[in-house]
Amino acid sequence: MSDPRCTLITLDYPPSKGGVARYLSQLVEAAHGSVRVVVAQKEGEPMPRWWSLVATCWRERSQSKTILVSHVFPVGTAAWIAQILGGPKYVIILHGLDVRRATSWSKRWLLKQICWGAKAVIANSESTKSDLKTKVSNIECRVVTPGVIDEGYPSREEARRKLSIDTTTELVVSVCRLVPRKGIDFSLRALSRLQTKRNVMYLVVGNGADAERLVTVAQDVRARVTWIRNASDDDVKSWLAAADVFLLPVREDTTDVEGFGIVYLEAALAGIPSVAGKSGGAREAVVHERTGLLVNPNRIEEITEAVEKLLLDPELRKQLGEQGRERARQEFGWKARWEALEGLLC
Repeated sequence: MSDPRCTLITLDYPPSKGGVARYLSQLVEAAHGSVRVVVAQKEGEPMPRWWSLVATCWRERSQSKTILVSHVFPVGTAAWIAQILGGPKYVIILHGLDVRRATSWSKRWLLKQICWGAKAVIANSESTKSDLKTKVSNIECRVVTPGVIDEGYPSREEARRKLSIDTTTELVVSVCRLVPRKGIDFSLRALSRLQTKRNVMYLVVGNGADAERLVTVAQDVRARVTWIRNASDDDVKSWLAAADVFLLPVREDTTDVEGFGIVYLEAALAGIPSVAGKSGGAREAVVHERTGLLVNPNRIEEITEAVEKLLLDPELRKQLGEQGRERARQEFGWKARWEALEGLLC
């Protein structure tokens, strides 16, 4: 392992779960020791005093000529202030939500200053880049989408034996943080319709602030659903490998959006097609009719029809699954992503 040549300062990093944490940790792994990591405390842990966070960035001038920061608020803001005070230059990674939430005049102003002051601005998708350009003029932004690590998945038969799922059950799986934009409420409504005529098991892996409401929705629409609140990475791999369809019809609003969606690539590595919302970066993670089906996430009928289409056609599922796995392996390796950033950082 080489000596670290730059520092990542972030709020999101394992053991925290979620796409951003996976993105950053896998990027660091791909750097093979070139990046050291400083994890700042999140809000409620308690949130570090502003000047403490600025000082963290400023002190890195003795370690690195350039620091890598994740999110505009608050770490990007701290890096910008630290640079003004003589601290190191910084490269910032934007994930979608941080750009979308810059709605007030003050946050839009800060967003501009932080991006204009950065050595380089990185977006996790073309969608995030497009959002940024509506708020920050004359900005050069590079896209470095998340990658995915192919650590091997069990076969469908092996996974189903492990999970005690018989071969006749049609399994639809969602894996996500339980927040409204993930579309699990509409997924429940879609699956409840299919379950009146098909032997469909629906499994939702994840937890979050929307969990209680979603349980109520499931009861109201009489959807049969199994909730897995805390699953290990190996368990998630087994559930994906056992599934017939991965379902996540993400939607967006003025302040929330799916920046990319690494989980779609993980489902692809498991060899299963996705039904994804035609929203944000999900349109880049899933290629319509090549690795899955994109649907209007606000139309339950369209979600229902897409899932049923895949359940009715094993050959189509196999074709999309194989194409998705090949695309994930060929186009989303981490080595190329680190090489794209290395010259900016080290």
